[in-house]
This record gives sequence, C-alpha cells and structure tokens, in this order.
Amino acid sequence: MADQTQATRALVAAFYDAYRAGDMATVMAGLADDVAWRSVGDAPLPWCGAWRGRDGVAAYFAALTGNFQVIGYDIERIMADGDWATVLATARLRYHADGSECGYAKVDVLRLDGGRIAEFREYYDTAAIARDLGRADTARSG
Repeated sequence: MADQTQATRALVAAFYDAYRAGDMATVMAGLADDVAWRSVGDAPLPWCGAWRGRDGVAAYFAALTGNFQVIGYDIERIMADGDWATVLATARLRYHADGSECGYAKVDVLRLDGGRIAEFREYYDTAAIARDLGRADTARSG
C-alpha cells in the first residue's frame, strides 16, 4: 500500500503541475476514458454538476474558461492513501466580464485507477463564485 500511496501522490502532483502549466493535452491524457468528474455545489454555475468521460471534462473546462481565466493555482498539500488523494489548493480567477480577480480555497478528491484519474470531485464556495460572477455579469450588462 505504501508504494501505491507514493505512486498516487506522484501522479497527482504531475497532473496538477501540467494543469498549472496550461498543458491541457497532458491533463486530458491523465484521465481514464470513463472518468467521473464532479464539481459539487448548489449554485447555478455552468460547470457545476457531473461530467463523464474526456468529452465531458473538456465541456467542463470550456464552461470554466468561458467565464474566467485561472491566473493562479497554489497547492497547499497533497494527501494520498492508496489510490485516493486529497488536494488542498487556492485558485485565483480573473473574470472575463469585468477583469475583477478573486481567490478561492478548494478541496479536490481524486481516485486513480491504472495510473489515470478515474474520479474527481471538487469542493469550494460556490455561493462566493456565483456572487462574484454575478458582479461581473452586472458590470458587463450595465
């Protein structure tokens, strides 16, 4: 189990390094064909909900980048146990509508299978993002 835990930690770190470098080809290659991707929250955000497979994850990222640019992504800690990992991070976003920038703490939970991400769940303050996105939407329409 210790070897699997170390391998999981290393694979997850490499996955986030690719994401932070903007290497989406490597990010997508790190996903299982039938990956279950979930952005958890009750706010009506276009990327919240369940996504399935690489096409679903590509649609998730399209919804994100349609609203903001991720300008910072700091990893605080990666905790791994067997095939599972939890990542504590802070994402900094710049909203397209008005250029405002905000930071959000988040937690990601991942399960690997065969060296690829089979499950991904992210948790963050969806109400704060909906509020901030609404502020940007108001600035755009006003």
